Amino acid sequence: MNKTILKISTVFFLILVIVSCDKSERTLDSVPSKYISVDDFKIHYKDYGQGDKTLIFIHGWGCDLNAWEYQYDYFKDKYRLVLIDLPGYGQSDKAEKEYTIDFFARSVLEIINDLEIRNPVLIAHSMGLPVAIEVLKQLNNDSALLCNIDGVYFDFPTDSIENLQYKEGLNGFVDMFKGENYKQNVEQFCQGFITETTPENVSDYILSTMTETPEKIGFQTMKSLINQKFWDKKTINNQTIAIYAKIADLPPDNENVLRTKFTNLKYIEMDSVNHFLMMEKPREVNKILEEFIEK
Repeated sequence: MNKTILKISTVFFLILVIVSCDKSERTLDSVPSKYISVDDFKIHYKDYGQGDKTLIFIHGWGCDLNAWEYQYDYFKDKYRLVLIDLPGYGQSDKAEKEYTIDFFARSVLEIINDLEIRNPVLIAHSMGLPVAIEVLKQLNNDSALLCNIDGVYFDFPTDSIENLQYKEGLNGFVDMFKGENYKQNVEQFCQGFITETTPENVSDYILSTMTETPEKIGFQTMKSLINQKFWDKKTINNQTIAIYAKIADLPPDNENVLRTKFTNLKYIEMDSVNHFLMMEKPREVNKILEEFIEK
């Protein structure tokens, strides 16, 4: 009798251990880290889940893969998820290197190729958009999908004088990200993403993560971001959804400008959110993304 009870207890204990291990891996923090080497750089990423679709998450300037925590929580049982720390950010290497949009894109491509992902769904926030655009150019795969979450987009004028003025304005902005006032300027930059309605956990993430961006990495990234070579007029034919925060700074012709670049575009503007809308209103954003992915 005692042996039978002992066996039952042992089995019950093992079940509890297995269940608890399964639950522990259901949080983004507990998903094991993986690394891939690109130009002797260790690129950190996390790979979780299964499914016939793979979602590739590309964060913005000063951020890391934790910006997608709420998307991970929502999609983890539906699709395979690959969340990436771009070079110089998160747990990826921060060694001497030119931190450029094409280097970021190449790092994402190396992970896609290494994992043998055929038709990725690229989900990009802010600066992640031009990275995703470069990835799509290299993939040359019309079946890949693009999800643009309040992505940075520059529409360089074709007129030479207007083009010069446009570049001067961008250069003036980027110059804020170097020199003795770097830290102060980054904090001011971050405050622009925070309003009185911004959830505390979102503002905490912004202020604790973005402000820790090393000056060299931050400046080089911004300098590359405004390089006109990444903003050519070639169209992207992949199915694309763009979700933008409806704020005062949003250009009134934003949708029309994007449609000149993305020929198969679904465009949405959201009220009562700011730049980090995927963290501010994750339920609404996730449902929009899921509907687009499943259509």
